[in-house]
Amino acid sequence: MPELPEVEHTRRRLERWLRGARIEHAKSRDARIVRPVSTRAFARQLTGAKIGRVERRGKWIRIDAGTHRLFVHLGMTGWFESPPLDAEPLPFERVTFVLARGRKRVRVSYVDPRRWGRLVLAREDLEAWTALGPDPLSDGIDLDVLQRRLARSNKRSIKEALLDQSVLAGVGNIQAIEALWKAGIDPRSHASALEARDLLALVRALHWTIERTLADLAKGDEGADNPFRVYGRKGEPCPRCATPFTRIELGGRTTTFCPGCQVRRVRAQT
Repeated sequence: MPELPEVEHTRRRLERWLRGARIEHAKSRDARIVRPVSTRAFARQLTGAKIGRVERRGKWIRIDAGTHRLFVHLGMTGWFESPPLDAEPLPFERVTFVLARGRKRVRVSYVDPRRWGRLVLAREDLEAWTALGPDPLSDGIDLDVLQRRLARSNKRSIKEALLDQSVLAGVGNIQAIEALWKAGIDPRSHASALEARDLLALVRALHWTIERTLADLAKGDEGADNPFRVYGRKGEPCPRCATPFTRIELGGRTTTFCPGCQVRRVRAQT
């Protein structure tokens, strides 16, 4: 699933294509993508709308579309393209927007092979948006608030806690794996056992991996097949201590880490 950096990369592209433009025409080819409204209502309510801010929180994007707000979640395989205006529909193109900015007209297409993404049109913010925790990139992370939230996690692992979107918005499996390695924290550590110095290292590591991934995304096809330090590298030597990476199942997700230099923190028994 696209994580915070991938969604932020998408937001930046959409802002470049959409902001300040007027939707001349909107068309949905799939009611499943634009539910709960019908495809006809979706097109009718967006036609003529002028696009304002394009914002992101966690893995959601919110587009100001006049009297409505368009919320976008990419699901597992969704993305946006801007093909030529008169080109044939792209494979798996689910939603098409034709936009006008002065005399210039552009097409923006939402593509989703597996149809797990959503484009939700609403007049108010969705609960899925308002219930999110702080966004590491746009909100920053308050260490005291984070420590209090993790203290309520009892014996839940730090890896599982990081994937809780009410704790931090947008952190997914890959970013959690990378940040925990950078911070030198074993993913099995009890979230409530982390000390202030651990949390400071973790926050810095989250910013490191997010900014690093954004830079790789900006390179486009020039990036490496696997640009990550830890993810997908089971059996390879750790760049820090040369211990082979190992892989375990944690909270239903595959987790790669270094047993040599990632320290396990355990909550004391009471």
